[in-house]
Amino acid sequence: MQEIFSFLFIFFYTLPVCIIAMLQIKHIKANSKAVILEESDFLIAKNYALINQYFSIIEAIMSGILFVFWLHFGLNLLDKIIVLENNFIREIILVVTFLLINSIVSLPLEAYKKLVIDKSFGFSKTSTKLYLLDTLKSFIMLVVFATLISMPLIYLIENVKSWWIYGFLFLLCVAILANLIYPTIIAPLFNKFTPLDDESLKAKITNMMDSVGFKANGIFVMDASRRDGRLNAYFGGLGKSKRVVLFDTLLSKVSQNELLAILGHELAHFKHKDLINNIFIMALLLFALFFIAGNLPNSIFNSIPKNGANTIIILILISSFISFYFMPIINYFSRKAEYKADSFGSELTNKQDLGSALVKLINENKAFPYSHKVFIFFYMSHPPLIERLKALDYNDY
Repeated sequence: MQEIFSFLFIFFYTLPVCIIAMLQIKHIKANSKAVILEESDFLIAKNYALINQYFSIIEAIMSGILFVFWLHFGLNLLDKIIVLENNFIREIILVVTFLLINSIVSLPLEAYKKLVIDKSFGFSKTSTKLYLLDTLKSFIMLVVFATLISMPLIYLIENVKSWWIYGFLFLLCVAILANLIYPTIIAPLFNKFTPLDDESLKAKITNMMDSVGFKANGIFVMDASRRDGRLNAYFGGLGKSKRVVLFDTLLSKVSQNELLAILGHELAHFKHKDLINNIFIMALLLFALFFIAGNLPNSIFNSIPKNGANTIIILILISSFISFYFMPIINYFSRKAEYKADSFGSELTNKQDLGSALVKLINENKAFPYSHKVFIFFYMSHPPLIERLKALDYNDY
């Protein structure tokens, strides 16, 4: 059965990911006419987009190798190495060890991209020391959260008949809780957040939020420039933890009117209840994952121990496969929501400011403006910028 699973993963996940990346590479190379970006920046964006696609091919191949390794050798190897009298604690350690090994294996490629490639293109500002510190924090968080989440899941798997239903509900609650605590507990571990001190801008943002009934627990500036030169802003959290976060890089690159237009776009997602829709779609994905994990054929455990830890590990292994085929559905609705958000945001401010803000974002972030239709279908949560600008009747680029 392991052989069938490995074949399905490689044929229906690894291979399609590589094919889509190659289609995107061919499309990027075929488009040489500079639009939106200046000629020199267009070339930089083109080269960076090509490198990203080559990296995605390498990552897809690595994921295929890891899938085969764990299913055929790794799980049995861990089972023999990790020996404890307390089986419950032993299974928790199995899950945590699996996640740590996967993270360590992917670390060299990630580090090379962040510290070498991104730096050479002028994006990454992080030092090696800061990157290592961030990585250490991430590993500590991985151990803590993996332990806390795997404990109840292992108990459910081994003691409850329809464990996957309760496991799905538990993990959905965890995901919602993560959204609640992320802005105030998790994000500050990696970045410094200071209240916006520009009272004039603060008043304008507050008035805009009031006009749509959005209540935030503060407007903050994040020291994004310590790690990256790209621009962004977002509304984070749920309920009373909601906050407005502006990258310091954004404040230095766009005008107040353009910034308000960007925030108007983000407020539209609140007005249209897109976050609730996203949670619903995420719930569907989680349900599908747990349904499959809860109904795996017993034959898959013929050569590996059947226990809570290995069931969780298999769930994690197939998650990329399931997500790959869910993402086109998620992205379809996301792209429609982006058009609506652009329209609403332009009404809160105006089309000119939003259009010029979007052009500045793509220029500063060096985002390549062309994408293959198949690539858009599978991966892009936002419509191509050229299409967004057309919808806004913005032609000043």
